[in-house]
Amino acid sequence: MLKTALVRLLRDGGLRQSSQVLPAGYSEAVVPLIRRFCSLPIASLTCSKVDGASSYQDAADQPHNNSDHGSEPSHVTNAARKQVKNHTLKKKYGPSKRGRRGKKLPGRDGPSQENHHHEMRLPSRDGPFQENRHHQMRWRGRDGPSQKGHHHENKLPDTTFQPYLFQIVLDTPTSLLMAVLDTWVKAGNCLERSKVSMVLFHLRKQRLYSKALKFMDWIERRKLLDFEECDYASHLDLIARNHGFEAAQKYIERVPEPFRNEVLYETLLVNCVCQDDVQKAQQVFNEIKELSLPLTVSACNQMILLYKRVARGKVADILMLMEKENIKFSRFTYKLLIDLKGQSNDILGMESVLNTMKDNGLEPDFATQTMVAKFYISGGLTEKAEEVIRAMEVYVKDNREATRSLLDLYAILGRPDDVQRIWNSYTTPKLEDFLAAIEAWSKLGRIEQAEETFEALVKTSPKLTSKYFNAMLNVYAEHKLLSKGKEFIEWMFLEGCPSSPLTWDAIVKLYANSGELAKADSFLVNVTEENPDRHPLFRSYITLLSAYAKKGDIHNSEKIFDRLKQIRYPGRTPPYNLLLAAYASAKVTPYGFRERMKADNVRPTKTDIECLRRLDNLQITRLLE
Repeated sequence: MLKTALVRLLRDGGLRQSSQVLPAGYSEAVVPLIRRFCSLPIASLTCSKVDGASSYQDAADQPHNNSDHGSEPSHVTNAARKQVKNHTLKKKYGPSKRGRRGKKLPGRDGPSQENHHHEMRLPSRDGPFQENRHHQMRWRGRDGPSQKGHHHENKLPDTTFQPYLFQIVLDTPTSLLMAVLDTWVKAGNCLERSKVSMVLFHLRKQRLYSKALKFMDWIERRKLLDFEECDYASHLDLIARNHGFEAAQKYIERVPEPFRNEVLYETLLVNCVCQDDVQKAQQVFNEIKELSLPLTVSACNQMILLYKRVARGKVADILMLMEKENIKFSRFTYKLLIDLKGQSNDILGMESVLNTMKDNGLEPDFATQTMVAKFYISGGLTEKAEEVIRAMEVYVKDNREATRSLLDLYAILGRPDDVQRIWNSYTTPKLEDFLAAIEAWSKLGRIEQAEETFEALVKTSPKLTSKYFNAMLNVYAEHKLLSKGKEFIEWMFLEGCPSSPLTWDAIVKLYANSGELAKADSFLVNVTEENPDRHPLFRSYITLLSAYAKKGDIHNSEKIFDRLKQIRYPGRTPPYNLLLAAYASAKVTPYGFRERMKADNVRPTKTDIECLRRLDNLQITRLLE
């Protein structure tokens, strides 16, 4: 049987080793903070508080904790807006000409602003969007065409602003949320299931899991909805994300018997896989079988995903179980196996899985084809990669997913002419198409083309989210273009772009990659203090820790490491390997390092053991001299 062949293949080879537009959030503290960090010289920061101061989607592959994406964005106050008065920047970039997400730009109802340098202000939340102006990109200092005659006003009728329930939840601190929502209900508002779905969708989208849990707790306590299967699963997921495995298990005991089904347990399983917790994932998986609940391909995929990360030799056991239970492989199962073989540098094994997938009537989608092409490229098999790419070229005019994949693949191959050809094939590119092109030009090191693409993107859409601004900022960070990055940061915040931990991460990367570690460190400290309900991304600290480790700066490496342990990112193992790298760079013996790792239940890798042995020998040599 085909499944048997796959089991044998994996055992024998390669395994050894909403539609409504919502107002956006603005942080009171971040805008002036970033302006200060962009304008102050590096010398002025040395006295700060710091001492020296694969590409497919699955539930378990997504970030799932508050700390990775923050929570509770606040909004710009009048006091914060008054601080944005840099006339030099206004002259260089031109006045802000576009509203953000349904907001009205203050002071723009008068006559033409030509040759007038009025005060730059961030968008107000006082009313609906009342004008639509042509946008002009000028952050690179380009003068651009004259603005005379280009501005016209399209005013909408005055309407009373009614905030969405989601906006109320977003604006309210978590500690006051239940009281505010009680008042909302007493005012005569009715909680409908569609409103609940919308609120939860957007809270999850912004990774505001603690607030989403508080919202669900409020609904359950007030008995405002009759919970259904999906409601219990959603509540369980939020409890697991915020309070861990044991709290989620206790919640299951409170769920009515008819709803304790495979959906509930698979939700808990996904959370265990997200945290790479093999023991707990196996416990939940076995419990599904012991309770005689249906064993689905989704649950098996989760175990394959987990074992692919931490115990590749056990993947074959899951495949044998699927064959025994007659569970048919899904498209995602084959994607996981193709990725597994590709990462093991087993190209023949990867091709065998791909052929089996086709024999079972499942044609690989563009994401799978892109994955295969990348493995061919990394294995030096350029001709085979080009064969896959040519097959994808057939769909270049009809399928945007294929076109975006081609932009990425040609960038990896280092072919700017082909990237330009594919990009020119677009007649009406969408936002994600612009994003793919910007990333492709960045990989090729073509900064000017990336900037031109971003300019075209801004002219196309006046309602960009921070995702697209962050993409351009990351281009400057990756290529260590500090001055351009600082100009862009000023421009994006004058434009009213809401900040998020993703934006903070790009700023930290920009300064760290450019060698200004004190500035990156100070920014991270300040932005954390000013936003107590939102944590920077885990990788922001990793970026800083890696940079300090390369310099052999043990003091600051230990300081960043300590911050990470205090925040306690769920599912994240303390990065002892990077801390050890700092000691190795400084050629200093880390006394008690093994005991520290043991206390945190972290097992040293072979590389760690070898590094510790070298440092111990170095200390012995020094004592003997």
